[in-house]
Amino acid sequence: MEKHGGFGGGEVRWNQPRNKESAEELERSRVAFNLRRMRTSYTLGDLLEESSRGVSTHLSLYHHYDPFTIKKKMKPSDLGNLCRLLVPSDLVEKHILPFLNTDQIKQVNQETNLGLKVSVWDMNTRSMHQLVFKRWSTSRSYIFNDGWTKDFVRRRNLVEGDEIGLYWDNYHSRFNFNVLSRAAAAS
Repeated sequence: MEKHGGFGGGEVRWNQPRNKESAEELERSRVAFNLRRMRTSYTLGDLLEESSRGVSTHLSLYHHYDPFTIKKKMKPSDLGNLCRLLVPSDLVEKHILPFLNTDQIKQVNQETNLGLKVSVWDMNTRSMHQLVFKRWSTSRSYIFNDGWTKDFVRRRNLVEGDEIGLYWDNYHSRFNFNVLSRAAAAS
């Protein structure tokens, strides 16, 4: 005969499920109950209070995640004999520099113009390239050079009006590059 209420060997607690399926069903019921309670207990007053405080507990799925924090339409200066891609300093300071360590930032900002050698993954062609990333003192912007023209402009046939995207991939410690759109062909 099975005993209930004791904690000794072979005894079953009265409030514990007897098998795995029962435990899973109990958990599903508990979650469903809590969800129903949350849906019905959220009032218009709660919504107004959140709104007045500038917050929201409303959850929604983020439909479109765009990792390309730096987007640029190609200009003649990015494609010509200057052999560099110019990137605005506000974008670099917001989306790249916070992810670099102190030594890397020093290399980027050096007055000697050596710059920081960086890996750039071309997501379209699945190929890795090396560029130099540095602050360009004459314009107070940042540039990619030492291979930009050969590895990207010529190889990818970039033309004026093409839009490219870049972002710093912190996990792989590299830039990811993509041609986002091509300029409309001239008739």
